[in-house]
Amino acid sequence: MLNRHSFYWVNPSENNDVQNKEGNDLSETSEERQKKVKSRLKNFFNRRPPMESLIKRGIWKDELAFGGSLEKVCGNEHPQVPIFVQHCIKCIEKTKENMKTDGLYLVSGNLSQVQKIRLQVDQSNLSILDQEKDIHVLTGVLKLFFRELKQPLIPFNLSNRALEASTNKNRNKKLSQFQRIVKNLPTPNHDTLKFLLQHLIRVTEYQEFNRMHISNLAIAFGPTLMWPEQESQLVNYMKYQSLVIEFFLGEFTNIFK
Repeated sequence: MLNRHSFYWVNPSENNDVQNKEGNDLSETSEERQKKVKSRLKNFFNRRPPMESLIKRGIWKDELAFGGSLEKVCGNEHPQVPIFVQHCIKCIEKTKENMKTDGLYLVSGNLSQVQKIRLQVDQSNLSILDQEKDIHVLTGVLKLFFRELKQPLIPFNLSNRALEASTNKNRNKKLSQFQRIVKNLPTPNHDTLKFLLQHLIRVTEYQEFNRMHISNLAIAFGPTLMWPEQESQLVNYMKYQSLVIEFFLGEFTNIFK
């Protein structure tokens, strides 16, 4: 049965007041509707905050944590060390048992779990690091971060100088060369390298238990922190890159004074 709510009559002479479901006036011409749409879009873009503001506020990330450039990953942090690196190292150093783990940084963690954490970190979920119980997974994630940077932590333009310096037999000249290399590092590289080396030195304080003295850590981190821009240089790098990290660790205080 029809009632008064079943339908209503629209007088054609009143079609100026008729609107469609979207609230558009059906009497408008196509040109008039296009002008309204353009006006709305213009207002929307004028109200939208600039990309720089979104990045600064942490709403939008210019690059993911893994596979990005160190400078962009660091953002406006002071010191300029990626938050992921700071948080991961904090988790590794959380207990003495972690630091005493045999083969720390040499033993590989579960690869699938490492990749799982990587994906979560790229989605800004750092809490997953706190939940991880396997120390070798945490160390594996940290090394993976450095291996996947667009440029190594010791960048291409300075790595050859570091290799040459590592073979210098004169300790004082060698030290001077390393000091100049550090002074020429971009701020994010300088701060992050210093932060990481300080952590590795703390690892050596437990070498009685973890067997990770300086030379073993240098072997673990040599290919992680520096690699050649040209594949043809790989053999030369493999021969000396651990010597570079070993000197950085052994002379840390004098190099970064």
